[in-house]
Amino acid sequence: MDWRLLDYAKDAEDTATELGLFVSEVPQYRKDITGDIAELYAISSALQTLHEGIERSRYGRASDRILKDLEVCLPSLGYTLDDVRDIFKNPKKKSKLPGAFPGTPQYTELWEDALADFKAQGISLPLRLEYFRTYLQGMYDELRDVDPGEDIDKIQARLKKLLKQQEPIDSYFSRLSLPTHGPLRTPGPKPPRNPRPNIQTFSSYPIYTHVPPPPPPRLRTPRPTSQIYGGIGEVPIFVPPAAPSVPTSPTFSSSSSQGMSTHSTDSGGPVAHWAMRIFDGRHPSTSFRTLGDITECLGRDEPRVIEMLGDDGFEKILEVPLEATNVWIRLYCRFEDLRARILFLTMDPDGTRRRYCFPLTGLKIIRKDSCLQLCRVNRKDGGLDLWARLRFPLYERMVLFYNTAVALKHQDHTRMADGLEDMFDPENKEKIEFSWRVLYLLCTESD
Repeated sequence: MDWRLLDYAKDAEDTATELGLFVSEVPQYRKDITGDIAELYAISSALQTLHEGIERSRYGRASDRILKDLEVCLPSLGYTLDDVRDIFKNPKKKSKLPGAFPGTPQYTELWEDALADFKAQGISLPLRLEYFRTYLQGMYDELRDVDPGEDIDKIQARLKKLLKQQEPIDSYFSRLSLPTHGPLRTPGPKPPRNPRPNIQTFSSYPIYTHVPPPPPPRLRTPRPTSQIYGGIGEVPIFVPPAAPSVPTSPTFSSSSSQGMSTHSTDSGGPVAHWAMRIFDGRHPSTSFRTLGDITECLGRDEPRVIEMLGDDGFEKILEVPLEATNVWIRLYCRFEDLRARILFLTMDPDGTRRRYCFPLTGLKIIRKDSCLQLCRVNRKDGGLDLWARLRFPLYERMVLFYNTAVALKHQDHTRMADGLEDMFDPENKEKIEFSWRVLYLLCTESD
């Protein structure tokens, strides 16, 4: 069945890539733009997660209802993605706002004007990106027969108003019209304003065959207050990303080479952190036959740790849900010295939110079956104590998180203590199928 969700996911990733290249032009807005980039990747991951959920036969009963709900969210998302990509392609504004050299625009003013335009439509860019990913989270919850909460209805109402501002009324109702025969389909993305590669040109995206239409949807019941974990402190709800992706190759294009370092070496300024590009869902999904012990953290609860990380200059660069979104794992980085922190977020059965944080350089990561064990040194006897255990349902997802955490740990300017070298296969149960030596070439030019 042609759900078209992967097309929107690819559009969101393309938009995030373009923003990542642009962030060096407006360094004063780097923090805001990197936040938007993270949101876009979260939206892409949420779309892929929803696509995978709909493909499973046991979720077929809710498919019709989910598609109807998406008929507002997806077109609005498509218009927003196009508007973001067009921010720096408006010749009228470019001629009116010359930059430092003839023919170059003042990107700061272009960005500020675009933000004002988004807000004039009724919802600012950061807030609408949050709405999109939160709404997609709710749709995935409905597929699992989990109540998404009454906030989803409020978001849907706001997105309906936004869509009316984004397209003419006649086009709006034309888009919502559905064929009288055949299975329901999600609306396809708006035709791109610039050429984009076809989704099926990526070998890692599977091609799905047609399946019979789902049975009639069950009646929708009023939603009580949601008990789903909704973030920590002032942090908004996050959509669970799909399984992470394997890096495409050891060679990189000009658009992705900047992701290999925290800062650009040219005069353009900082760029988005490379870890934001890891979890994009382009990979096979191999489930573990047996799962290990449940995810847990044995550290000390620190209620104000999120505010403290912000005060110390740390920025969130990665977020991964575990245990059906009951646990969230975040990785933070401080760009000036590449200090790295891991944050463990969870909620008790009584609704109490817990926050645990630790420097990555103080942890030893050991893989055991489907789990990653994060161990710290016991100051009394010098042995290793378990700080946290992370259980992964998919092999690829565990591998990517392990590699990302280890890379951040080794980039940290603080020296790692002896004995904290990480181990992915301590029992030598696996064999290396492929390895690659990465060579770096540094060129310095002047004019």
